[in-house]
Amino acid sequence: MNKKCFTLAEVLITLSILGVVAAIMIPNVIKSYEEKMYVTKLKKEYSILENAFNIATIENGPITNWNFKNSSYPT
Repeated sequence: MNKKCFTLAEVLITLSILGVVAAIMIPNVIKSYEEKMYVTKLKKEYSILENAFNIATIENGPITNWNFKNSSYPT
């Protein structure tokens, strides 16, 4: 009867320690994921706007030559 195994108390203590560590780490992981998601979305939107501006510049010339009517754009 000399078996080597874990007692119930040891298993419960280990699980509680893992639970506390997980409770501390999960909010940080979620926050980091959300920040990366927002940065990626912002980079995508910036790229779309930059491409649209570049196409408009190719089609219409430099922005200083664009004819803005009723605009507050400084000339």
